[in-house]
Amino acid sequence: MQSRIRFLILGAALLATTAPIRAQDTPPRTSSARRIGRILGVFDESGVPIDGADVVDRIGRGTARTQRSGLIGMAEFLSQHDSSVVTIKKIGFADTTILVMVGPADTIPTQVFLRHVTALDGFTIEARETEHLPFYLKDFEERLHDAKAFGAKTLTPAEMRKNDGRRLYELMLDKGFGQATPHCGRYGIFINGVLFQPDPKTIIPGSAGIPDDFYAEQFDAVVFYPNAIMPMEFRTTGAGCGALVLYRRNK
Repeated sequence: MQSRIRFLILGAALLATTAPIRAQDTPPRTSSARRIGRILGVFDESGVPIDGADVVDRIGRGTARTQRSGLIGMAEFLSQHDSSVVTIKKIGFADTTILVMVGPADTIPTQVFLRHVTALDGFTIEARETEHLPFYLKDFEERLHDAKAFGAKTLTPAEMRKNDGRRLYELMLDKGFGQATPHCGRYGIFINGVLFQPDPKTIIPGSAGIPDDFYAEQFDAVVFYPNAIMPMEFRTTGAGCGALVLYRRNK
């Protein structure tokens, strides 16, 4: 363990001259490109550094890539409350999402070990319904992968279309969430990533803040995060004790 930490510290000199690769639609930060920030090291299960792993900034939506040493500096990653959420991707390994503290006092290098997954033979799938998948639903697909790992509740586009005409609250109850409890009286509702404040007069009695005028045909997909696994990006003022993420249908 100590040898790996020393390895990370030695790699800082290399990172000092290299800025992370950012997504084109992410505005540049004003801080110096030479600032490193906390060092993240990406390794396989045997401790070998992983070169070329994509480190996706889940808050800022940018992407950086590890060097041959498996290292990346986190100065350019956006944060909330001194913490960043990143998803690490590399072909042959399971996608891994972690929260990394990046405050001024967080200077000790941190490590993540990716798990090998079995590579399957390539094959082609023809699926007309998904050929023109709306861009915003790509975000849902990423969250669907994480939901299986962390236990979030989901309603997929196929489930939503089978239930057109039903109230969204009824579908949520079928999935085992949506009711107010002594520990959680109201969810934060996010429509296409934006916090939504419903009219109190429309709230269904006994629900966790769900409006009675929300119907399945209005939305393409749903993700619900209980408070214990709520991503940092949804922990905003007025977010409530759970995050109900809705993707409005683009008819």
